[in-house]
Amino acid sequence: MFNPSFFVIGAYRSGTTTLYRMLRQHPGVFLPLEKEPNWLAVEGNPEASHILRERSVADRAAYEALYADRGVDQLPGDISPEYLRNPHVAGHLAGVAPEARLVAVLRNPVDRAWSDFLLHRRDGNETCETLVEALTQQSARTTDGDHRAGHYLDTGMYATQLRRYLDHFPGEQLQVHLFEDLKTDLDGTMRSIFTHIGVDADVAVEGEQPINASGIPRNPVVATALKARSHLRPYVSRSVLERARPLWDRVLSTQLDRPSLSPADRRVLLDHYADEIPELARLLDRDLSHWMEEPDS
Repeated sequence: MFNPSFFVIGAYRSGTTTLYRMLRQHPGVFLPLEKEPNWLAVEGNPEASHILRERSVADRAAYEALYADRGVDQLPGDISPEYLRNPHVAGHLAGVAPEARLVAVLRNPVDRAWSDFLLHRRDGNETCETLVEALTQQSARTTDGDHRAGHYLDTGMYATQLRRYLDHFPGEQLQVHLFEDLKTDLDGTMRSIFTHIGVDADVAVEGEQPINASGIPRNPVVATALKARSHLRPYVSRSVLERARPLWDRVLSTQLDRPSLSPADRRVLLDHYADEIPELARLLDRDLSHWMEEPDS
């Protein structure tokens, strides 16, 4: 039975698309054209919502077929940010691929939540006009399989999520980077990841420009196009969507407004993560105090 050798498990809105594009440049790595197959999140999971299922590869044969073109000497990988936040995955992954190498990239959960909110506003899936309003609906959305918008708070509970993996995998199989590592030392971060997953760390790959931008469409035409793209995903080949994605990114990124998170809303999110961020800092043995900085009044 085939399983990938390494998994980039998340987090959402933390640079995994950039990482996907860069890993695909390495001749020793094979990633399917369809980013985020999510197979481990839906296979054997009766609690997977139909929204998750419609954007995932739910069949084992279809999942293995994604890797049919892999070269003999290429290391197969799976990049699915759903794997970090989804409580079903850690134990399931350990059962099917106990020797796998794991990589996580984490972003300040406050900034991640805001970026996620703007992404769902961009695609027409978020009906709330303010993030604080959307946060009041988080509990209801957890039990609503029809809701396409984000679970902004739960997705940023990184310490809780990583501990699920450390309950099933030795620590040396899990490598964690921060979103800011990709921004400040992209080459060094990629070399570290290449070494961790077991491919030549000296292969040079070209840096990617920011992609999959989030924001609020400036006019109704762009808003309608983005909403149509979002709702067409279940009916259009994932490979077609991935090929079209760079063009969408280039064109639409110039048609989005990116407002800043208000100090009051930032404070609400900081209060939510007041215990989680220090716990993550202890887990990673890394200073994350800058994530807890209070907004200017």
